[in-house]
Amino acid sequence: MNNLLPLQEISPHMIRVFHPQSFEDAQEAINAMKTDDMLLVNLAALENKLAQRLTDYLAGSTFALSGERMEIGRGVFLFAPPSFLISRMMASA
Repeated sequence: MNNLLPLQEISPHMIRVFHPQSFEDAQEAINAMKTDDMLLVNLAALENKLAQRLTDYLAGSTFALSGERMEIGRGVFLFAPPSFLISRMMASA
């Protein structure tokens, strides 16, 4: 089994988990997305007003970069640069 390669060496992309504490933290997240990394952002612990402001800023920045966004849980969002395609799957009954 010496021919197996770690997944890291196949793809240069990363998924960065981000727990912002303030609005100023948002620029760090956008810079990561500019380097072609996907963001998993958890805003659940923030007060509603700050969480909404961050969501709007990150969504607008993602749109400006031609990326995609999807809410995957209450206060948890996935922001993807254009090099990623987010596929929405529905469970069959």
